[in-house]
Amino acid sequence: MKFSGVVLFAAALAGAAAPTVPMDTTDLRDLKQTVLQAPEELLFDIIWGGWSFSWVHAGQATLDLLPTSNPKVWQIRSRAWCNGFFQTFYPVEDTVSSFINLRGIYPLKFQKILHEGSYHARLLAEYDQQKHLLKTQDTTLSIEPFTHDVLSAFYYIRTQPLAVGKTFELAAVSGKKKYSLRVICHKEETVEVPAGKFPCFLVEPVLKEDGLFKAKGKLWIWVTKDARRIPVKMQSKIPVGSIKADLVSMGKRPGG
Repeated sequence: MKFSGVVLFAAALAGAAAPTVPMDTTDLRDLKQTVLQAPEELLFDIIWGGWSFSWVHAGQATLDLLPTSNPKVWQIRSRAWCNGFFQTFYPVEDTVSSFINLRGIYPLKFQKILHEGSYHARLLAEYDQQKHLLKTQDTTLSIEPFTHDVLSAFYYIRTQPLAVGKTFELAAVSGKKKYSLRVICHKEETVEVPAGKFPCFLVEPVLKEDGLFKAKGKLWIWVTKDARRIPVKMQSKIPVGSIKADLVSMGKRPGG
């Protein structure tokens, strides 16, 4: 990924055709989780810092968890866009979507359409979690049970009991490659962003080999310590400096 792991949680292409909702009918597991509720709508400021520049506003992004026409399926939809100034030298218009089984929090379909400077990519992947297969436009892969894409992996981690020093191991796919993904909960830290001040856990996704969240540095994600586990800040590097996403606002949650 040229625009780093931050954009995998904050990306979109205006006008892109919406993927069809999977007709999933079988719950392969039930996490009985209460953290995730749909709809959940998050708005972020995307802030860029060059090698010797102060942080400047580069654009905005959304990260949404949405109900679909299938009552057993949720859509994770991430969107991002640059403002006019940055659009002139590093235009970004991406979309990343993951359709997940709402009881098991595992992916059924993943789609990305990326336009990042001179880099362009498009991928559609369908998961057959019963047969342990992943199908793209031109490839079929055998996968481990409950293999994740990069979006579903993060939402699955949100449902888990986080604690300082705890790690989680997940099977994941990026593009057409399989990886072992370790997520480390490093420490507690209070973070202040436009949406407010939040006690958080700092978590980091780490690969056993390069490829997923590919960037010239690490990716850090701050999620709230409360029961919602809301991501309030993400930070990483890109080929032209560093980038972070700060939470601006949260849409109304059911019963909220």
